[in-house]
Amino acid sequence: MRDRSPPQLDSTLTQTVKSLIKVAPVFIAADATIGDAAQQMQRARIGSVLVATEPPGIITDRDLRGRVLAANLGPETPVTQVMTRPLKTIDSDRLAFSALRLMVDENIHHLPVIEAGKIAGVISATDLLFHQTTNPVYLRGVIDNVDEPAVIASYAAAIAAIADTLFQSGLGALQIAQIISSLNDALVKRLVQLAERTLGPAPAPYAWIVFGSEGRMEQTLLTDQDNALVFDAAIEETRPYFAALSKWVVDGLIQAGFPPCPGGFMAINWCKPLSEWRQLFAQWIRLPEPPALVDAAIFFDFRVVAGNLSLESLEEVISGAKDQRRFLAHVLNGAVAFRPPLGFLNRLRTEDGKIDIKMAGIAPIVSLARIMALSTGSRERSTLARLSSLADGVIDPESARSLSEIFPFFLRLRLRAQLAERKNRDRIDNRIHLTALSSFERRQLKDALVIIKQIQEDLRAAWRLDLSS
Repeated sequence: MRDRSPPQLDSTLTQTVKSLIKVAPVFIAADATIGDAAQQMQRARIGSVLVATEPPGIITDRDLRGRVLAANLGPETPVTQVMTRPLKTIDSDRLAFSALRLMVDENIHHLPVIEAGKIAGVISATDLLFHQTTNPVYLRGVIDNVDEPAVIASYAAAIAAIADTLFQSGLGALQIAQIISSLNDALVKRLVQLAERTLGPAPAPYAWIVFGSEGRMEQTLLTDQDNALVFDAAIEETRPYFAALSKWVVDGLIQAGFPPCPGGFMAINWCKPLSEWRQLFAQWIRLPEPPALVDAAIFFDFRVVAGNLSLESLEEVISGAKDQRRFLAHVLNGAVAFRPPLGFLNRLRTEDGKIDIKMAGIAPIVSLARIMALSTGSRERSTLARLSSLADGVIDPESARSLSEIFPFFLRLRLRAQLAERKNRDRIDNRIHLTALSSFERRQLKDALVIIKQIQEDLRAAWRLDLSS
């Protein structure tokens, strides 16, 4: 099913980066000085110049402030002393959204564009989004300079404003979620750094993990925390340190606007050595009882955000689930338990004219994609990547393609409704009002829910779930 709603206005972020190049690339010689670079940037009225070294380098107006003035260097300083090399670059035919995400991930404000193997120009963060306060690259720079959690008390509001700007720019909800997830990752990394600065260096390797929508990089507006900590327990005395680190970071996230998880799925409660995590994962697969299935569904979406401890052994445990048919049947039974709100003759059932789009459509697809990954041994985390698996799994390819087309539509409806609720200062939830949809969107919503219902019924019959559950 394809989204045939009226197209949105073209925007900068949906253009190719080539179209954003304003001037030809400006180079200075390898033996130039900082003074030469500053004069060249002033004459050309640009925020960066390339350095003709091999490979090339770059120096920006931020470098002049942070690496030159702040370091008390004089104008005679060789440009090669402060330039950045090797360059982070992007191909000219990539979308501007990809450039924005790369800038956020790398915390850079200028990005050379490559065409036919050569630098065709340089684009900046302001070329992508003019307003500084709603530019994710700007917020990334703020995050990296935070010295205490209280400084980022307005983080949730900033994220909401950025999501709104990106949505109005024409980006899809999944693309927005990737940008927001990158910012959230940067915030967690910074809080971990501050925790270590307060508590002292970590006594053993560890990994801070996130799961749920954050693990799948599908979170837009801030929701409940879903995180945990895994550490190497070769030394038993390391437990108190990591318990303190967990509390420090969780408290920092709360100050930033991440609500505590009502179910307690936070590192303050889930801080364990790697050996215990391996035992838990193996036990959840071996003894798929209802509480274990809930935990497995949550934690098997994990993604490492900070720390250097390898979690390959956990990945191997999860990959082994593809051979455990009893476990897969129980997980699948939970996935098909999300019943779309359809009544007689597949009429939409609402409550006060609203539908909980998360429970009605998003959660069923996420759950089916997860069982797809488990049944194929895929290590993918995002819902669309899981559904795109070429291996033979629980879900047939045609059904997987249908779900892949439906999923972004559901996310767009939810984000649009949540942004409207925020603007009206209403309580933000996962419900959408049918009157807020066009007649086409209502038909599209119904058709999508019917597809999910049919896929669930086919799986229920194929796996005889009503008999085995």
